[in-house]
This record gives sequence, structure tokens and C-alpha cells, in this order.
Amino acid sequence: MPDNKELVKMLRAVFQEEIQPIHQELQELRAGQQGLSQELQQVNARLDKLEKGQVALEKGQRKLQQDVSTIKKEVHAVWDDILRLDNRLIVQERKTAQ
Repeated sequence: MPDNKELVKMLRAVFQEEIQPIHQELQELRAGQQGLSQELQQVNARLDKLEKGQVALEKGQRKLQQDVSTIKKEVHAVWDDILRLDNRLIVQERKTAQ
């Protein structure tokens, strides 16, 4: 029968042999976690760029909406001028027709 020191050595060897696959799997998981962390940082950077681009697009859209509103007002004013001129011409034609 082996003495205590030999039993300890044998148990230690068995434990290390049993723990080795777990240790290796843990290292692989850590490496995978680092890879995922790097990918997440890249995704976050792209998301930040997209958010900044969206803000710029929204500002541009507001500017376009203001421009369209201004154009509509100006077109309305032009039509008012045309209507006044048309009315003046009608009055003038009636006067000359008499």
C-alpha cells in the first residue's frame, strides 16, 4: 500500500489530468470572449458613425423642408401676382371693348 506522499502525488496527477481539458476549454472561451469583445467594439464604432450620419440626414431633411415651404410661399405669391395681372387685363379689355 502506498504511503501518504505517494497517494498525494497520485491524486495530484489524476486531478491535473482531469483538470487539463477544463483548463484548455477555459482558455479557448477566454480567447473567444476577447474576439467577441473586439467585434463588439467595431460594431459600436460603426453604430456611432451611423448615428452621426442619421443626425446629419435629419438636419438636411429639416433644411429641405424649410426650403420647400419657402418655395411654396413664393409660388403662391407669384400666382397671386398673376391673378392680379389677369384681373387688370380683364378690366382693361372690358374698357377697351366698350
